[in-house]
Amino acid sequence: MKNKFLKYVLTVAICVFFASCYEVNEEIEIKADGSGTYVTKMDMGQLIDLMQTFAGDEEIKKDGLDRVVDTTIYWKSLVDTAKDITADQKELLKDGKMNLQMNIKEKVFKMNLDFPYKNLNNLQQLMSGKATGGQGLANAFKSMFGKGDEQTTPTPGGPDMSDFAAIFDVTVKNGIITKKVNEEKYKALMSRPEMGQLKQLNTNGMEILYTTTIKLPRPAKKPENPLLTLSDDKKTVTMKYNLLELLDNPAKFAYTINY
Repeated sequence: MKNKFLKYVLTVAICVFFASCYEVNEEIEIKADGSGTYVTKMDMGQLIDLMQTFAGDEEIKKDGLDRVVDTTIYWKSLVDTAKDITADQKELLKDGKMNLQMNIKEKVFKMNLDFPYKNLNNLQQLMSGKATGGQGLANAFKSMFGKGDEQTTPTPGGPDMSDFAAIFDVTVKNGIITKKVNEEKYKALMSRPEMGQLKQLNTNGMEILYTTTIKLPRPAKKPENPLLTLSDDKKTVTMKYNLLELLDNPAKFAYTINY
């Protein structure tokens, strides 16, 4: 029953990834030797209402899906059997973990992804969305939770966080982090028919509140992008914005950080 529950909520979370307001916090820590942690925290409590509409309260109760869940999944157990992710993705993901908290009654739905990395090249891949794209995550979930289930939901093909990350060329080196818009990738993304629906969400006041926090091993210089703020000791850089605004003006969120 636990596996069925997890498969259900994870599949629904991915399928409606951009259907409502919620918050994402991207937290990056860079140590002096170039290693560190890359953490993504998602608060998707407002998706509970959509899940109840999608399945209905009676169906949720019948399947025992109204129980409280607080579990940690170690990614090595997923990537070892996943068929549709690359060897590089497996190497990046294998030491990571995911914590899932869900309480339908209390409208709690949180998912935290935590990936340690060994060097700045690994961080560059993580920030580029190459390791944690929704498609790769969905296939890994299907591999773990779908065994023996003939009704496993097909992997969704809509846009995900990696699609947004991919419109930027990310470079991470000792002393500098840059994100520049890749115009070809941006145009390719915007040519997809479902992007019009996402733009409509932004027009209707929907938001995906996204915060990036980067903890540096030494002080940063004053950044040129006014959306970036520095802590008092200049070792923490923060950017807060509505992710859906990327659809209209991605250059607004490009930046260079020198430290």
